Amino acid sequence: MSHTSSAASYKAALSLFDRDPDLRVLRRVSSLDDFPLADTATGTVRRVAIVDTETTGLDALNDEIIDIAVVMVEVDAAGQILGIERAGQALRDPGMPIPPHITRLTGITDEDVRGKTIDLDRLERLLASADVRLAHQASFDLAFLEHLLPGLAGAAWACSAQDFDWLSVGADGCKLGHLLMQFGFFNTAHRAMADVISLMHVLARPLADGRTILGAVLQNAERPSLRIEATGAAFDKRGLLKARCYRWDPRARVWWTEIDEVDLEAETLWLQRAAGIWGSPRTSPITWHERHR
Repeated sequence: MSHTSSAASYKAALSLFDRDPDLRVLRRVSSLDDFPLADTATGTVRRVAIVDTETTGLDALNDEIIDIAVVMVEVDAAGQILGIERAGQALRDPGMPIPPHITRLTGITDEDVRGKTIDLDRLERLLASADVRLAHQASFDLAFLEHLLPGLAGAAWACSAQDFDWLSVGADGCKLGHLLMQFGFFNTAHRAMADVISLMHVLARPLADGRTILGAVLQNAERPSLRIEATGAAFDKRGLLKARCYRWDPRARVWWTEIDEVDLEAETLWLQRAAGIWGSPRTSPITWHERHR
């Protein structure tokens, strides 16, 4: 018995699946060569370096980068990707054994990275040439990169995980693999370049206002905000502060959160009434040159 198929029958079957509310079709992400690009630009065009790293662990001071990918894209004011200027990936010998759970996660072995190096000067020049660098959970990647490339200190970063309200598009979380599936894609690899390509497919999703998710991420990241500190808050107020999304800064030993400038008066009043703060709380400006650090 033989089975034959055609492009037409394949598309017809997919069409049936797409119309069935009880079924969902996942499509493999395209390669960079086949990534769909916008035809016309809206407004100013910027160069955005989309970055991902794989590391031996979570501590930027003691762990090491073993895999890095950078894709430099041209992006217009609406967040449309107009072109891919350059792309590169490199492995790096961390000078230490790769933990087994990292190998299971990434597929990268000690043999894969043995003797491999990254041209740090070239990488720093590339990342510095972008108008903004972007990563999913940027605080993780930039901590490793700024430790390795101190010349990037103070560079502008955007975080696609934190600088966008994923609930607004029906997503119930911000983990990249989960977002990818919710938007109808899948990727079988978990390497730096594979994650960058996956992220590009998520960021290219159009929004109702004419922007893409990427456009919204960049606009949110570029907007200045304020760090407001709950200086002097009593110890028994920590649960209240955590519930209001305040975070503990172990170096400054203070609870703090990030707010829009227009919310300063209301947040000050809340701190005084609910958290027992006397006087005006200490504030400091935050831009994408300081955020996520």
